[in-house]
Amino acid sequence: MAEKDKGFKFRRLFFRDAGTGTQVKQIQKEEPVSPSIQQASAGITDQSLVEDFVQRLQNLINNNNQPGFDFLEFTESLFEEKQNPDAEIYKTVFRIAQKIDKALTPSRLIDSAMFYKDLVQGAADTEINKGISKKQELQAEKDTERNNLDNGLKATRTKIQQLTRQIQELQSQEMTMNNQLLAINQKYESKFTDIEKKIQAIRDAKEQVVVSIVDIEAGIKSNLS
Repeated sequence: MAEKDKGFKFRRLFFRDAGTGTQVKQIQKEEPVSPSIQQASAGITDQSLVEDFVQRLQNLINNNNQPGFDFLEFTESLFEEKQNPDAEIYKTVFRIAQKIDKALTPSRLIDSAMFYKDLVQGAADTEINKGISKKQELQAEKDTERNNLDNGLKATRTKIQQLTRQIQELQSQEMTMNNQLLAINQKYESKFTDIEKKIQAIRDAKEQVVVSIVDIEAGIKSNLS
């Protein structure tokens, strides 16, 4: 069987859930899911990304296909017989496989399966760790940007408070000055009144004295000339 044909047929191991959903359930039962992965799975899954990475994992497996008849060839043979192989199909395929490789045992198949599973697990963990690192970097970038904005906001609020106090102080000064302007008339009115009284008194005194002088002056002119 050609290598590309193996990969094409082996694809059904990963995508057969599209018809029955059985394989996905089996894989989920095999490996416990961590809380962080469960939280991520709770969101909306981009199926195109899932299929893309499944294809990458499939290529990884094909590129690391072990020599001889192993788990990979056994699995392809199962799916060639039936989409959802039962116990009888497993036994039939295994008997045929033993004719191809007489040293083949269930233990060897299981060991081979473990090899591919570890290969997939390692590749996935590497990519997941890259994603986690990128997420942490992005979170740090977000936190830095947020902290800078928070600090800027706090500084702006402090400035607003300072300006508000200054405005209140200026408003208080304005009110005081307005009151002082209103009080100026009262403050100087009495002074103006006092001056006017004095001016008028001087005028009256002058008039009286001048009149007296004029009277005497007239008497002199009329009685002594």
